[in-house]
Amino acid sequence: MSGGVMSRLYDLYAKDLLTPSQAAVYAEVSESTIRQWVHRGLLEAALPSQGRGIPALYNRPDLDDVKRILAEREAARAA
Repeated sequence: MSGGVMSRLYDLYAKDLLTPSQAAVYAEVSESTIRQWVHRGLLEAALPSQGRGIPALYNRPDLDDVKRILAEREAARAA
């Protein structure tokens, strides 16, 4: 992806795209939990890692969805 396109995406979605560490803070979990969610197929990067130290970016609404799904599962288990 060219630098121009990437910077444009940041302009358009800056408030919703989060690095793994930002996603962990937002979701109130550890970065390890974010990795587990990805591994389990609960979360997918909005923008995959571009290598060379450029992390994957996660979408806030996707994180909200994962937390909702996990809360619903926990409530169903408790019922």
